[in-house]
Order: sequence, then structure tokens, then C-alpha cells
Amino acid sequence: MKKYQMQIIICLLLSLLFLTLTARIHSDGNPQLKNSKSPHFSFHETGFDFNFSYNTVINASDYPGENDTERLQAALDDVPPEGAVVIISPRIWTACGLTAKSRTVIQGYNGTVIRRPENTTEPFITFENKTEFAVLNITFDGANISEAWGVRIIGCKSFLISNNTFINIKKSALKVFLNSLNQTARNFVISNNYFDNCDIAPLFLFGIPGQRNIRDFLIINNTVVNGWENGKIAIGFVDNGAVINNTVINCQYGIATRCISNILIEGNLVYNVTDYGIYLGTQIGDFGTENVTIRSNTIVNGTIGITRYYGSQIIQNVSLINNKFLNNTLYDICADFPAFFVNTTITASNKLMLVDGGAFFRGTKTIAGEPIVPGDVFPDNKIDIRDVASVSAAYGTQAGSPNWNPELDIIQDGVVDIKDISYVAHCFGIVE
Repeated sequence: MKKYQMQIIICLLLSLLFLTLTARIHSDGNPQLKNSKSPHFSFHETGFDFNFSYNTVINASDYPGENDTERLQAALDDVPPEGAVVIISPRIWTACGLTAKSRTVIQGYNGTVIRRPENTTEPFITFENKTEFAVLNITFDGANISEAWGVRIIGCKSFLISNNTFINIKKSALKVFLNSLNQTARNFVISNNYFDNCDIAPLFLFGIPGQRNIRDFLIINNTVVNGWENGKIAIGFVDNGAVINNTVINCQYGIATRCISNILIEGNLVYNVTDYGIYLGTQIGDFGTENVTIRSNTIVNGTIGITRYYGSQIIQNVSLINNKFLNNTLYDICADFPAFFVNTTITASNKLMLVDGGAFFRGTKTIAGEPIVPGDVFPDNKIDIRDVASVSAAYGTQAGSPNWNPELDIIQDGVVDIKDISYVAHCFGIVE
């Protein structure tokens, strides 16, 4: 019986080697990278153009009211159809439950603080179905009131949220989302904001499953710190956007995604998070995640640097280039999703867990500069016939058996089977 099993394995092995070599001949030596699909970012090429040159200037301090909420709302209500700048002077304003119009720039200064009143949970400000607005240079203080929202933006277009500070907000300090299938949110920038002691996804974009009606956005140069309860930058059900040069420190997660399309995640620093640095999530009712580039990020001191996390829907066309995953307690990389990892630096070889046979690695090295080549069971920095033969000879062994060798379990699932042989054969000829 064993003789026939080995004959079958040898036939499979020769077929896999033939297919692999044929692919290399027709793809100039690197089929994995040549066939990967890069996302297209038309907004990134043309830039955003916000024209907030309104002639009318409204000073909120000039408006009467029994409290600051009434004064600020009166100023916001006075914005004419052609637009205005609403100035909020430097002092502590105690207000929430505000609503704003289209073509409104809410302008604060150094020392402008809007603090949440006691026993309230309404958002500070809500924009719904509005266009052409901005919120600039304001500190929003949530006063640590549980279940209280920050700024909510629902189905809006062409807006800028920049240079604000959000502190002590316990539920989504800044959330862009949709309330109905007919709404869209697009063409917006969230930049240079600071979130401190904010929980439950302080910076949060969340669309509708099965759709991508939040799109064409840029999240850049924001800082999120001390968000220990689900603190993170989170994007879900979004398309054609970029998350660039942000910093997340002392939070539960770093950058969290769910069902995203055509997204660039680049140049971000995630440090000292209790769970995952970057994760890719999917869910039932959506087609999954596709066309994602994760480039030049640094993820340090988490539990897992990058992983899939939840959901079993499709993840495809994901490229990770020039990233550093360092000093994460469990794994730097849990490769449980198909992707191409290029020029990655991790702490050590035991910090890489390979689970999905569609995850391929080129130029991976330790922080000390030592090459890591998954499938290289003879440690000579190349994959050749000895590696393929060794894995094939161990076919059928599993954890706990007398002749078990975990080094031959390339796809780390506790058994050496056709997935392991196929993976090594696919990588045949790689030299690092």
C-alpha cells in the first residue's frame, strides 16, 4: 500500500514541478508578483479640491441663548445657502446635539473647546446628507461620559475634518457612515486630528454590507492614543481610499478593516497595541476584500502584527510591500489569508505563521538581516528538489506521531499533506 502511495505522490510532485516551471518560463521568473493586481487610486493622482471661500463670516459669540448649545445652534442655523464661516471663539463651550448645514466651515482657534454637558449622549455635531463643509481647529471633550458620541457624518460629500482634538470620548469620536442604501459618502479628507483617551473606534468609516458607497477618501496624519477599549482606526465597506502616515499608540488595535476594495494603507506607525496591529476582516452578506496594498508600515509591540481576524469571505489581490512587523508577542505575521509579502522585516523566523497556501514571500528577513524562506526545510536560503523531496517523504505524518517533524509542516495545520507539497513545489527555484 505504501508503495502505491509513494507512486501517487511522485506523480503529483512531477506534475506540480512541470506546472511551476512552465509558469516561470511564461512569467519572466516571478509568477506570483507578475499576476498580482494593484489597486488604482484616481483620487490620489488628481488630489482633493475644497473651495471654502465664503464671503459671510458668522461669530457664534454674537448670538443669544440660554446656554451654549442654543448659541452655537443659532449661529449654525444662520448660515445662508451660499455658505459661511462660523467662528467659535477660544473658550470652553458646553454643548452637544448640534446640526449643521451644507457649505458651512466651523472654525475654531487655539483654546476653542466644546465640552459635553452632563447626562447627555447626543453627538457634538451631526452632518446628514450635506456637502461642502469643514470642521477645523476645535477640541471636543467628551468628559468620559459612557455611550456618548463625538462628531457624526452621515451620507455626506466633499468635506474636510482637520486639525481637531478629540479627548475623553467613549464612543466613536469621529464616525462617517450611512443610514440607508440610497446614501453615499465620498470625496473627503480626515487629516491632522488628535484622538486621546477615545474608545470604540475613535476614527471610524462604516458603510453597508454588499455595497461600497463610502469612497474616494483620504485619512492622513492622524494620531490615536490611549484607546484601550477597542481603540483603532477602522474602515469597513469602503472603496478607493487611502490610510496614510497615521499613528496609533497604546490602543487595543491599530488599523482595522472589514470588506474593503481598492485601498492603500501606507506609512502608518502602530505601537503597543493589546491585540492586532492590522487586520483584514470579512463578513456574511458581502463579497469580501480585494485589491489592497499595505506598504511601508511599522507595527511594533502588539499580539499579532497582521492577521485576518474574523469572517471567511474571499480576500484577494492583497500585496504587502516593505513593511516591518516587530516584537509582537504571538506572531509578527499570521498569514491566514492569500497575499504577496515583499521585502518584509520581522523579529525572527518563529514569528511567522503560514496558514494559507496562497500567501507567498519574497525578500523576507529578520531584524538581524537573516533571510526567511518558507518551504526551505534545508536552511540554505533556496528551495530546490531536496526541500520538495523531504516534504513529500513526510506525507501523511501528523503532530503526535513518532516520526513527526514540524519543520516539514509548511502550512502549519498539524499534518503534512498535499497542501505542503504543493506549496514547496510552487516555490521551487526561489533563491534569497
